[in-house]
Amino acid sequence: MTNTSRRTVLASVAAVAAALPTVNAVMGNGATPAAAADLYGSNTELYTKTAAKEGTDWQRRFRIGAPAQLTDNARSTSSPVGSTAVIAPHGGGIEAGTSELCLAVAGYTPFDVGIDPATAAVAGEPQRDYWMFEALANSSSQHVTATHCDDPAALAVCANNLYAVSLHGFDDTTVKKINIGGRDERLKRNLLAAFTKYGLTSPASNPDWNVTVVFAGATDPINGDDPANIANRTRTGAGAQLELSTALRSAMFGDFSGAAKRRATAGVPSTDSPYADHFWTGFVSAVREAVKNHELGLDSLS
Repeated sequence: MTNTSRRTVLASVAAVAAALPTVNAVMGNGATPAAAADLYGSNTELYTKTAAKEGTDWQRRFRIGAPAQLTDNARSTSSPVGSTAVIAPHGGGIEAGTSELCLAVAGYTPFDVGIDPATAAVAGEPQRDYWMFEALANSSSQHVTATHCDDPAALAVCANNLYAVSLHGFDDTTVKKINIGGRDERLKRNLLAAFTKYGLTSPASNPDWNVTVVFAGATDPINGDDPANIANRTRTGAGAQLELSTALRSAMFGDFSGAAKRRATAGVPSTDSPYADHFWTGFVSAVREAVKNHELGLDSLS
């Protein structure tokens, strides 16, 4: 498989789209592999054919931070190089909850379009680069599999960072589960260790808290290990892809029924989701901590 260089990527998005492979599907919100179900072969094709529907059927949101000077001259501590992008290629109504999680992991309280991100920044947390494609209507038809993602902002966000965490959802309403995939093996190990630390394990002390966390297998269609996967289009050529079951995502919100309600009830327990605080806070805290440890060069195996 030919891996197109980032220089070529940034010079010609059209050339990248033509070079991307057509296999290694990422599951959508339904049970059909995305490669078989996708209506559009790339983000460029979707944008071109539905340009008039931007803002009504779909929207994009992103942050690309300017390079910042960093000096470390301390004896007993080291400063992490904050260079991890957080992305949600199938946000909004496609894989519900991933937009809100993307913003939270990136250091923000989930906010709506039109809001100044600075007002939603979480104190004490670094604000990281992010990119989201969000379906506002006709959600299922707007899924573009991650290996076909050629959105210029997504490419720029990932190419501007050493690492990336990509958030996805798969259709399983019976089991709370996280599949850890991608090409960055150390980041994957750090994520697994952090999920364990924050109580996202099975068996848990409370059976209602059980979360099955596994590394995606080599033949798993959602393992995210293709070099063309947007999660791996970083400066290191690797990233992590987290696939969350519908059962887990819905358990993180007091009301999972729409974007506005998800933003308002992220981590807020309700009758339907009595442990939303446990699942939301545990997941967001775990990913943030895993990323920080990774940027320090740490490995959970050591």
